[in-house]
Amino acid sequence: MNHQTSPRFLILLLGGVAVLLFAVVAGRPLLAIATCPAILLAATAALTHRRPELRVSVDGPTRAVEGDRIDLVITVQSVTSVPWVQVGIEVPPDLEPVSGIRHAVVSIPAGSKAVVRFPMELTRWGVAVPGRVETIARGPFGLFVASAVHHPNLAIRVHPRDGNRRSVVVPARLRARVGDHRSRRHGEGSDFAEVRPFRVGDTMRSVNWRVSARRRERWVTVRHPDQSGDLVFLLDTFRDLGPEGNRLVQRAVRAAMGLADSNLDAHDRVGLLDVGRHIRWFRPRQGRLQKARLLDALLESQVEAGLRAPRLEQLPLHDLDAGTMVVMLTGLTDPDMALLPIELRLHGIEVAVLECSVEDHLGDAPGEAAELAARLWRVVLARRRQQLLRHGVPVMRWRADQPLELPVAALARRRPAS
Repeated sequence: MNHQTSPRFLILLLGGVAVLLFAVVAGRPLLAIATCPAILLAATAALTHRRPELRVSVDGPTRAVEGDRIDLVITVQSVTSVPWVQVGIEVPPDLEPVSGIRHAVVSIPAGSKAVVRFPMELTRWGVAVPGRVETIARGPFGLFVASAVHHPNLAIRVHPRDGNRRSVVVPARLRARVGDHRSRRHGEGSDFAEVRPFRVGDTMRSVNWRVSARRRERWVTVRHPDQSGDLVFLLDTFRDLGPEGNRLVQRAVRAAMGLADSNLDAHDRVGLLDVGRHIRWFRPRQGRLQKARLLDALLESQVEAGLRAPRLEQLPLHDLDAGTMVVMLTGLTDPDMALLPIELRLHGIEVAVLECSVEDHLGDAPGEAAELAARLWRVVLARRRQQLLRHGVPVMRWRADQPLELPVAALARRRPAS
């Protein structure tokens, strides 16, 4: 802690001594007697003052949902008695004080502690890290001051409130594992496919006795099996665009969160490939642990622009199982990243593009030059879409004012599950 004397102490001591000297020189005993209490008070405070050593800890929830209200609990402990402690916290943009209060004053008895609660509202999803906590302790009469800065080791992972959890991407090729996706093949399942004559190998429990009695021969009911698939969400964090709070990468992360959560609930194996200046790779797996791992990774996604996007041979996709589908979430703003789905397709990987459309933000700036630039950007984006479609890569545009279910449903219609 930084210990120092306050200006009040210096004024009290030096001013009292100066007045006392003046009174002695001027021969005014009453004035000298009047200044003695001030000098005695300063001397007594200096002799009896014990420097406080404050221990500060910051607690709060580690997970929350966007829009929730939480309490940041600051605990201040002291061995000595501190009659006056000011506690202030630095609030990042992700947090908003509910009552606008960022400072509090408490008193700490000897060997005790004081607890201060700051109600906060989580304004944005992501990782919210509270700023530094500053404590200012003052001794009796405020003659001595001790200040310290504490950096809390607390990160709050804030999940989006609208997770788009009803949207499920159906892989183009399904595995022989039980899942929630209806396969086009016939087998054991819950969805009706057809009724046909009995064949060698059919089980007796599949016999449709009502139709068999009417046809006077054995007929069976054939169903579609419920299967699952393997998915990898490829997140483009190489370029960003758009207004604060609704930027391109934020929308892509929000979509990836909802889709990963829904597909994991549908018993799919889901992986994540975050491509920016650095590459983060999470192999496709199932279960709650994988869900928590992917959500934490998505919350920590940041724009990491570099000079050039990585090539296909730099990506850890060589160990993917056959039939794994890659869904790329991108705005097609970077030319190299826009060509990556074509390279994946040419190497035999099933790939689809969910385009987080940026055209809604192209005409925001006023002026003729901005309008011309927006028109050129629209031409470039349309050309990149056509290039992807020519190579057999489906592109589903997701506008900012649309629910995510629309492009996901369009993708399911264009690529029915096997």
